[in-house]
Amino acid sequence: MMIALRDLQEKIVNTRKDRDFVTDPLKLQILLTEEVGEISAELKRLWSDNYPPFSKERIANEIADAFVLLSALASGFEVDLESAVDAKFFKADNQRKWATANKKA
Repeated sequence: MMIALRDLQEKIVNTRKDRDFVTDPLKLQILLTEEVGEISAELKRLWSDNYPPFSKERIANEIADAFVLLSALASGFEVDLESAVDAKFFKADNQRKWATANKKA
């Protein structure tokens, strides 16, 4: 089942509201930073023998948590992620010359 990003963002807002989760942008940023750290901790398992093996399921959960918090932060500022990503990544950034981009043969 595919859901439009705009609809998913609204569903996240409504579910977070039903669960009485925080909406303060500073707190959301702290929580988002924590989740990004958890993504890093999972990625560390790819190369460090000091931790249990990497898990695709665990990293999927951490990425989902980070996405939900990023979506909540965007919604708090009335940023439509679908429009913002389209305008920035697909349109504005498409006009830039990327020195680090892979060169096509």
